[in-house]
Amino acid sequence: METATPLAPDPEVTFKIQLLLVDDDASLGALVSEYAAYEDYAVATAHTGRSGLCMVAERSFALVILDVMLPDLDGFEVLQRLRAFSNVPVLMLTTRGAASDRIRGLRMGADDYLAKPFEPDELIARVGSILRRIQPSADGLCFILVDDVELDVRARRVARAGAPVELTGAEFALLQVMISNPGKILSRQQLIPQVLSRQEYAVDRSIDSLVSNLRRKLGPLLDGRERIRSVRGVGYIYVTLESEKME
Repeated sequence: METATPLAPDPEVTFKIQLLLVDDDASLGALVSEYAAYEDYAVATAHTGRSGLCMVAERSFALVILDVMLPDLDGFEVLQRLRAFSNVPVLMLTTRGAASDRIRGLRMGADDYLAKPFEPDELIARVGSILRRIQPSADGLCFILVDDVELDVRARRVARAGAPVELTGAEFALLQVMISNPGKILSRQQLIPQVLSRQEYAVDRSIDSLVSNLRRKLGPLLDGRERIRSVRGVGYIYVTLESEKME
């Protein structure tokens, strides 16, 4: 009786990171796919919001690139529906200069945004920075526990008083930085490079929007006081019960 010889892995076969681009511009899809290939990303495209939602429900994607202007649903409605069943990272494409769109997207659960028109290299760089943020901590720290909030860094899970809290990638990254530095004032200039992997620009309210999300999702301290406090003109501080007692 012959013994079957196991098949050797094909050296030509590579496993690419799967991205989804939801945009009705076919030429943009071709351009993004071309640039993404250099970084071993594979890009699937959806030309309507509804088809994009169906694809996310049926397949696993590492990240979704979502345009605000779509022929059926606008990007914000797509994002709202998407967040009802998935925490996949989302990079939104917005109209240049529409700060209100960017803030709205972040508050609804987007992880980052990029204004059109943009350089394809910058889009791919933004994708890479988001995906790096959701990787396990490089310092080997697996669990962070401060008062009633616990972070499982490797599993990317957050719990408050034992109950799970659903966060986007950017929200998780911000909470990880802040809860790792309890009682310390952190400026926007410090937070933006660590959380969003870019530099601050004038009238940048990205961190403010993410802090607002965290306050809403985590709630106040056990004694009812504010968990993340604003320091006017400087930044934010993650307050602990112990630091509150010392004031």
